[in-house]
Amino acid sequence: MTDHTPHNTTGQRAEVHDRQIRDMFAGIAGVYDRMNGLLSLGLDARWRERLVRSIDADAHDVLDACTGTGELVLTAARMGRGERHVASDFCVPMLEAGVANNRLARTARVLAADTQRLPFADGSFDAVMVAFGLRNLGSLDQGLADIARVLRPGGQLLVLEFFRVRRAWMEAPVSFYLSRVVPALGRIVGGAPEAYAYLPSSMGRFVTVAEFRRRLSAAGFEPEPLVRPQTFGIAHLVVARKA
Repeated sequence: MTDHTPHNTTGQRAEVHDRQIRDMFAGIAGVYDRMNGLLSLGLDARWRERLVRSIDADAHDVLDACTGTGELVLTAARMGRGERHVASDFCVPMLEAGVANNRLARTARVLAADTQRLPFADGSFDAVMVAFGLRNLGSLDQGLADIARVLRPGGQLLVLEFFRVRRAWMEAPVSFYLSRVVPALGRIVGGAPEAYAYLPSSMGRFVTVAEFRRRLSAAGFEPEPLVRPQTFGIAHLVVARKA
């Protein structure tokens, strides 16, 4: 069966996509955390805690890829999951905002790195976390393959993401909120309507949960990952284990 899923959420060549996304996040780095809390009505913190509770209790080396300003890795450290924490992102202004505004540099090793080309040896981590970052990769398959490479056998990939919705009863209200409310708040509060208009368009072009399962399997993860809808399925927590 032919896969008609777009290569990425802008439909651009991977290198063009990555440059556009990096520039977009650089422009909203200063308001990113405040806008996340506002737009999710505070639910983002609860979702992050649920992800962290799913990390194996004996995990030692934990990577937060696409870390942004580091809120997820800070949550992991606060909740006592992992002993050695690494935070990586390909957008330097986002990392700088995290270092300036919170305890990120004291909690984790922070480095600029592309999740599609991670600068770590094979089998470096017990767990890799990604919160709302996989949609932004120029190549989802390349990103998943490199995450699998840096995980130890049996290691976990833990993902929070907005997947494409196919349920009619949810599609209309979610579409209205994302296409009308989010860009308006982005303009009024964040001063960046274009960046916040990207959210609904990226969700519409991303994979469904079922498609994501297939991508995980192709990248070397065990079949049947744990999938937990968050807040009526607005977001999903996916926990996959490297085969």
